[in-house]
Amino acid sequence: MAKNNENWFCTECGDTFGKWSGQCPSCKEWNTIKEFRETKIAGKKTRQGKDLRRDALSGRLNNGKNPAKFQIKERISSGISEVDRVLGGGFFPGSLVLFGGSPGVGKSTLSLQIFHRVAGHSAGISGAMYFSGEESVEQIMSRAERIVANSLSPDSRESGLENLQIFSTNSLEDICETIAKSSPKFAVIDSIQMIGSADSRFGTISQIKESAETLLQVAKSTGTTILLIGHVTKNDEIAGPKVLEHIVDVVLRLEGDNTSEVRILRSPKNRFGSTLEVGVFEMREAGLFELQNPSEFFLAERAENASGSAISVVREGSRNFLMEIQVLTLKTNFGQPRRTASGINLAKFHLLLAVVSKFTPFKCGDYDAYLSIVGGMKIKEPAADLAICAAILSSRTEKEIPADTIVIGEVGLSGEVRSVGNIERRLLEAEKLGFKKAIVPKFRLSASLKINKKLKIKVLEVKNVGELVKILFRK
Repeated sequence: MAKNNENWFCTECGDTFGKWSGQCPSCKEWNTIKEFRETKIAGKKTRQGKDLRRDALSGRLNNGKNPAKFQIKERISSGISEVDRVLGGGFFPGSLVLFGGSPGVGKSTLSLQIFHRVAGHSAGISGAMYFSGEESVEQIMSRAERIVANSLSPDSRESGLENLQIFSTNSLEDICETIAKSSPKFAVIDSIQMIGSADSRFGTISQIKESAETLLQVAKSTGTTILLIGHVTKNDEIAGPKVLEHIVDVVLRLEGDNTSEVRILRSPKNRFGSTLEVGVFEMREAGLFELQNPSEFFLAERAENASGSAISVVREGSRNFLMEIQVLTLKTNFGQPRRTASGINLAKFHLLLAVVSKFTPFKCGDYDAYLSIVGGMKIKEPAADLAICAAILSSRTEKEIPADTIVIGEVGLSGEVRSVGNIERRLLEAEKLGFKKAIVPKFRLSASLKINKKLKIKVLEVKNVGELVKILFRK
C-alpha cells in the first residue's frame, strides 16, 4: 500500500514546514504555504535504488579492509578556467552538482560548453553524456552548432558534433540505466524538474526529492559526476524544497541581468572547495566567454572628467576587481527624496548618505540619490564604502575625482574610516592598471611605510570622511 506523508511548502522559496501559516517564515511572502502529499509506492522502486546502494556499500567495505590502497581521485577539469576556479580545481568524481539561474541567463549554454569540453578531453565515446527532458536532440544539436562548433576547426566540426552523446528523455529509469551501463565521467541533466519515474508527476516536490536522491546514489556508485540544471522561483531561489540543496555536493548559481553582457558564477555551497570564489563571463552570440581581466572590462568605457564617479577595489575570493561606482544627486521636487541603488544593498546606501550629511558640509536630505555599480556586479563587502562616499561628494559638488585615483576603505557610523583586508594586493592590482594615487584608511606608521616601499602608487591616508573631502577637492 502507498504510504502518505503530509507536509507544507512555500511556492515562492521552496522551504518546507510542518504546519500551515499565513506568512512564510523564510521569504516573508503571504499566502504561499501550500500542502503537498509525498507518496511512496511500494514495489515500484527503480533498479538502481536497491542495487546501486548495495554496490556502494560493497565498495566502502572493500576500501575499509585495506585503507592503504585509498587514493584521492583526480578532479575532472571543465575545460573552462573560470568554472574550475569556482569549483576549487574542477569537478570532484562522483559528485552531484546543482546548477541554477534565472531564465535566459545562460545555464544551458554554459552546461553545453562544459559538456563539450569534458567530452573532448575524455577517452572513449562515453566520456560525457547530455540528457534533456525539455528539448529534442535536434534542438540541442542546433544550439551546439552555434555554440560548440565555434571552438572547433572547420575540419573537425562535423566529427566533433557527431561524437557528442546527447539524449532526449525525461525517464529517470532510462537515465540511470544508461549511466550505470556506460559509467561516463560526466553527465548533464536538463533539468531536474523535468525528469522522474513513470508514475510521478513532473515538477512536484516529491518527484524532485526522489529524483535527486536516486541520482545521488548513481553518482556515488558509478563515479560519474552529474550536473543537474535547476529552475528558479520569482525570488531567484532554486525551485524545489530546501532539502534539495542539502542533498547535492555542490550548488552553482549563474547571476546576471538580461540587459547586461556580464555573467557571474558563484558557489553558495561547495563540499570540495571554497564558496568565496567567483567566475566572470561575457555573454556573446556564440556562448559564454571567460573574462581573464574583468577589471579592464568594467573600466573600458569609463567617462573621463565626469562627476559622481569613483573607483574602488573589491575582493571576491582570491581575486581583486576594480569597479566603477556612479552616484547621481538632484534637488528633489517632492517632500520625500527618492533613493535607488543597483549593485549594493539599499539600506547601506541610505546609511552612507546619512554619514555624508552628518560629517561633511554637504547635506543630502533634500536630494534624490541614485547609485549604480557599472558592469552588473553586486558589492557585498564594506571596502567600497569610502568610494561610495567619494562618489556622493563628487556628485554634490559637481567636481570630478581624478581619473588615476582609487578609493578603498570601510566607513563607520561615526564617520571614521576603517581598514580592510588584503590592502597591499588591492593596491598592486590598481597599480597594474595604471592608477597613480590611492586614498586608503590611516594605518599604523610601520604598516604605512611598508606599503610605500613596495608600491609605486602614491598612498594618501584618511582617518574620517571629513579628511576625505579635503583630499579629494583640494587645489
